Amino acid sequence: MAALSAAPAVALSCLPWSPADAYLQASKSDSVYNIIAGELQFDESLLPQSHADNPNDTAPLTRIPAQLSGKMLDGKYFSKRINVQAVLEVECLGPWCGGMATGTDQMFFAEQRGQELVIRANACGGFVFADTSEVRRQVLDCHRGKACAPAMPR
Repeated sequence: MAALSAAPAVALSCLPWSPADAYLQASKSDSVYNIIAGELQFDESLLPQSHADNPNDTAPLTRIPAQLSGKMLDGKYFSKRINVQAVLEVECLGPWCGGMATGTDQMFFAEQRGQELVIRANACGGFVFADTSEVRRQVLDCHRGKACAPAMPR
């Protein structure tokens, strides 16, 4: 009789997360965040890849130089044009890594760290969202003091 053994199945479980969640977390943070609708240009070949033989060998943080252009939330609207250098920080939890495509329309919650503007992407999404009318509405409602409900009560 042969016995079969399988490695335990492991899955990443992410809590629901929305632009309102990101806004609320950023507003409670000691850090300064800039909310920008635009595009991030970077070398996609620098994104971390999970190692097939040992996925836990993936570095927990990869920093990628980038160029961010678009409009920053200034007052009540996305009206301040910017074109600045930024850093994309891609976080990995074992074999699961954040990521994004270069040059796509996104909504970024970019953390100001001294002179550096940092965009974080983690395995559960993080502070980057597709720039859709629904995402803009959620962010603007939060910013203007209207309804700003998280995706899931916390």
